[in-house]
Amino acid sequence: MRAHGAGWLPMGVLAVAVAWAPALAPGHGRRAATVRLPRCFGAASRDPRTSCHNPRLRYTVRPRPSMAQLTPNEPCERLEPWGPVHPCAFGAAPEDAVTTIALIGDSHASHWRAALRVAADVRRWRGISITNGICPVSAVPRRLPPAQRRQCDEWNETVLRWLRAHPEVTVVVHAQLISRKDVEASSARTQFAAKVSGYRRVWRAFPPTVRHIVAMRDNPKVLPETPECVMRARARRLRPGVTCALPRDWSLRHDPLAAAAHQTRSRRVDLVDLTHFFCGPRVCYPVVGGALVHKDEHHLTRMFSTSLGPYLLRRLNHLIPAD
Repeated sequence: MRAHGAGWLPMGVLAVAVAWAPALAPGHGRRAATVRLPRCFGAASRDPRTSCHNPRLRYTVRPRPSMAQLTPNEPCERLEPWGPVHPCAFGAAPEDAVTTIALIGDSHASHWRAALRVAADVRRWRGISITNGICPVSAVPRRLPPAQRRQCDEWNETVLRWLRAHPEVTVVVHAQLISRKDVEASSARTQFAAKVSGYRRVWRAFPPTVRHIVAMRDNPKVLPETPECVMRARARRLRPGVTCALPRDWSLRHDPLAAAAHQTRSRRVDLVDLTHFFCGPRVCYPVVGGALVHKDEHHLTRMFSTSLGPYLLRRLNHLIPAD
């Protein structure tokens, strides 16, 4: 696996990406309105290259937890179904795109779409989102009832056929929830290793037209009571992100997808790890730069995901040269 360096960030991208909240027309990928956000908002407050601090964000929480739960992920235009695979499109229009990428995985892939949309807009990428909340993209199946297992097997096989039938897709971004659900393995001790093997094997099955596979290290989680803690801290004029922070060792679990990327020697597999924007050395923060990080126990808010866009772009610029 190639190491991911910092890469470069085009001038103005940070300002553009964190200066608006993605208010879009329902059912469309076009931006309908813009909302100006403060300096150093969201992930910008933890950019390791700059010291960005805005005291006005000390007690800010955007969006409120009650609103975050109602806000869907970045919109995606539905495309023609491919059997059990239901792709949708985001980013550049087909006639404007210089590259086509696929975002695959479960609901955690879906919440990364807002960040990836920022990169797609800058790089003129057309993104195709292919996700399934039950079945991971893996060569090792979960232990499921027979009917569900057959459905997952069929879904995974169809994803591979879809990739083979779309040679224009040269980049795959793969993201998965760190699930505690068992996979087919001989013992509990081998569960993690089996999951790692499943990801490595499915990547080897990707067609050679996929030149870059980007594994996204999964994000930390919070407690069910974290949203209440955040709003209580804000009401008491305490810093919500610090007051309600959680131990890093608990919040950030060992990720088999990231381990698979580390163990893979193929030069087309890379890992993107944005943990620094969520966590310090000892704790992980539920509010970062005034942005609420999670909309539930483990899914990112669309607003915070969008604020991560310039930093995901920075990594991708290093890993994937411009065409």
